[in-house]
Order: sequence, then C-alpha cells, then structure tokens
Amino acid sequence: MSKEKDREMRVKIASKLKKAVKNPKKEAKRFEERSDLEKLYLYTIIVEQPVANTVIKLLQNLGSSAQFIHNGRGTAPSEVIGMLNANEDRKAVINAFVSEDHLATIQEEMSIFFKVGRKNRGVAFAVPFSSIQGIRMYKYLTQTF
Repeated sequence: MSKEKDREMRVKIASKLKKAVKNPKKEAKRFEERSDLEKLYLYTIIVEQPVANTVIKLLQNLGSSAQFIHNGRGTAPSEVIGMLNANEDRKAVINAFVSEDHLATIQEEMSIFFKVGRKNRGVAFAVPFSSIQGIRMYKYLTQTF
C-alpha cells in the first residue's frame, strides 16, 4: 500500500508541474488596470486653531496619506461666543485623504480626541470619492507613486 500511495503522490506532483509549465502565471496588471484599488474618502475636520497640529500628527500616525490645512473663522455672533466663554473664533479646516481601510480607525480615534480635552472640540465628517481624474492624481492622494 505504501508503494501505491507513493506512486499516486508522484503522479499528482508531476501533473501539477506539467500544468505550471504549460500555463505560466500571467504578468501582473499595470497599476491603471487593477480593479482592486482602495476607495478614498475626504475626511474633513474643523477644530480650533491651537489643536490643528495635533490633529495633523494624529492623522499621519493613523495612515492618512495627505493632509491640507486651511484657516477658517467661526460664524457665531460675538454675544454667543461670550456666553459660551469661547475666546477664540479662529478655526482650522483640515482635509485629509483616507483609504477605506483606515477610515474606521481614524473615526474612532477622532471621537476619543474630541472627548479627551476641553479645547478638543470640533466637527469631523467623511465624504467618499466616486471618481478621480487620472492615475497620477490617485497615486499622489494615496502616496503610492
């Protein structure tokens, strides 16, 4: 019996080798032709100016590929700002590009960030990209160039 099993195993291995020789693996598809590209999101965060650098560092550590920061200004009237004891109405608007794999982690960490400190107040939301013009732009936004 052991000779028969040994022979069967050799036949199986030989047939696998023949198939591999006859059908070599296909070449990898070009980057532009891949269908498994990661979905991208524009993650926007609006926070007070002093904590903007902390948010940028947090996003970089969590896998965001590119971040852009803009200056903003709150829209509340000065009476409301005085009642809320909010001294500063200068805001930072941060736009970060996030892949679908990292989105859930970043949302969880930003939720914790907003709860931790008094100055860590803000708004965060994600908008999915439905299309991007050109593969170079995609490579830039995902840092895969």
